[in-house]
Amino acid sequence: MTAATQTFQTRDYRGAVIEDLDIRPAISINPTTTIQEALEISYENEFTYLPVIHESNRRLLGVLNVEELKQNQEKNKRSILQPLTKNYMLWFSQKSRERYEQEHADNGEKIPDKTPLNSTILKPRSPKGKTFHVLTPFTQLEFLAAFFNTGSYFAIITNENGNFVYGVATPDDLRKFENARPKL
Repeated sequence: MTAATQTFQTRDYRGAVIEDLDIRPAISINPTTTIQEALEISYENEFTYLPVIHESNRRLLGVLNVEELKQNQEKNKRSILQPLTKNYMLWFSQKSRERYEQEHADNGEKIPDKTPLNSTILKPRSPKGKTFHVLTPFTQLEFLAAFFNTGSYFAIITNENGNFVYGVATPDDLRKFENARPKL
């Protein structure tokens, strides 16, 4: 389903919070992770979005939409781009992408080792004027539904400071929660 079809009606979630969605802990990949590896990780863990973090400073750079990647597999096979995550991910800011590309330019520099899949993820650096909504495990589901109704198709769940990522919530997670609970 696309974000456009995922609208949530105003409803009482009876005090339920994001933590009640039982979202699994985030598993991250790096921009240099191959697409094949990313697909295997997402398949094994049943994730549709994978957070992408910097290899050395563990900053959140963006996400990889695995469903979109699967839908465009034939087109991607014909692409001239290397089958690396950095070429197919959604970057949170163009500045981050430029900085990353500059750091890893082909100047004989060794690419840093990959981070473990369950690495601590740090918040992205926000461009001037750009704000992020902080969604924590204790955020009310009414707020999460309103967030998804703005057209967002995933939410990064962090601590109150926004500097530690717990997981990724999607409209499907909220829809499953709604369907499992009786309406008032």
